[in-house]
This record gives sequence, C-alpha cells and structure tokens, in this order.
Amino acid sequence: MKSLSALPPAQLRKILGHSSRLPLATKNYPSRGQTAVQTLYQTAYGKVFLKHVSRQNHLDCQINPTHGSLAEREFWAYRLAVQMGLPVPELILLDNATTLQRWLDLPDARTYATNQGILTLEGNNVFDCALFDWFSGQIDRHDANYLYDYARQKIILIDSAHCFLPYTGSIPDYLKYFEIGFASQLIRKRSTPISRKLRHLPPALVRSLVPLRDAASIEALLARLDQMKQVTTIGDIIRLYRGHHDNSPIG
Repeated sequence: MKSLSALPPAQLRKILGHSSRLPLATKNYPSRGQTAVQTLYQTAYGKVFLKHVSRQNHLDCQINPTHGSLAEREFWAYRLAVQMGLPVPELILLDNATTLQRWLDLPDARTYATNQGILTLEGNNVFDCALFDWFSGQIDRHDANYLYDYARQKIILIDSAHCFLPYTGSIPDYLKYFEIGFASQLIRKRSTPISRKLRHLPPALVRSLVPLRDAASIEALLARLDQMKQVTTIGDIIRLYRGHHDNSPIG
C-alpha cells in the first residue's frame, strides 16, 4: 500500500479533492466532538479519514491550542508510537487543525462487543498499549478509541488527540476490561520489545518528537518517562492511574 507520509500536504489535499466520500458512522465516536469536520474518503491510496478540529473542540476539552492543538497532539502521539514500535495507523498532519489518517477496516471495541460479544485480549499487547497511553498522557481512551483485530486478538489505538494532558481520573477502557476479565495476569512480569525501547528513549529525542509549547507539560512528560522505567506489570500501570506511585505489589 502506498505511503501517505512522503506526499506534501498540498498534494494530499488535491488527492482528496478527486476522491469520493464514504459514509461515516460518527455516532460511534462521541468524544471526537460534533463540532469537528470528519470525512472518510476512498482514494487511490486506500481509505483515509480526515479530521479538522474546531476552536470549540479546544474549549470543550479545556485545551490551550497555543501549547499544542488537538491535531498537533494527535500527530505527536503518532510519532511517539512509531518511535516505540507500537503498530498504529499512518497519520499525517496537514495543518495545525487537520489530520489525515489511514483507515483500517476493523471494528472499534464498542462495535465488536455489541455485535460479537466479549473481546479476547492478549496480555503483552495490552501492556504495550497501556505503557503508551500512560506515557503520552492519554485521557480519552474509551471503547470507540481503539480498534479490535479479532483475527490476532489485539487492540490498535486510534484517535489519540487527547494526550500530553493532566490525568483526569479516566483509566483506559481496555485496562478496566482486562482488570476484570484477566485478573490473574495483572502481576505477571513482562518485557517486550516496545517496553525495552521505551526505557531507553533519550529525553532529547522525546522532546523533538513531542514539541509541546508548555514547560509544565514537557516536565510532566519526562516524569512519566522515568516512571515507565519502573513498570514491569500491567498491575503497575493500573496502580499509576490510581495514584499509587510507590513500587508496592498489587494486592
């Protein structure tokens, strides 16, 4: 499949202008914001999803776009995921309010659970995704913000715009599900290629991938990077979300 990243924004916009629009069930994505322009296109490069965020989106989310717009944050999160080796759909920043994402024809978790039933989750995949979500300060990982690859029984994170933000008490939906359905795996120690790479990410590289324009947010991001070096289980990450910053075991 042809890569989008090599094409300049002007050419991508021209491609969209000559492409057909497809139906999009936005009712499945309540937190994406009804004031955002969201369009699904069929192009010569495959299906792509365009999202243009509005000023109202930032007001609703209490985000100061001068520190990093929602579109920029989603793109920075994408770059961070790619650097970590986390499989995510290709995403392009067209301008500071607009992203273009490769569309994957997979159901989101809400759709799959509604139509097919219980998700079977793979522990290392959940561990990797949870590492990324905590590190990137993701506060909106509900069940329509990750896809379910039912053939491989893995989740794929999408729509990561609400990131690099102060924690608001929201644990990712898949972690709550895993805690209930796979409790025996919470204390299993894990070491994956992604977790090992994360532990060795240089702070200077993180700053270049995530050029937040707010000193406090940068400091918080690097503090979470240090926290990740101590994480070895899914239970450790859940404990971080719940405010237990010591290294005591789950109990």
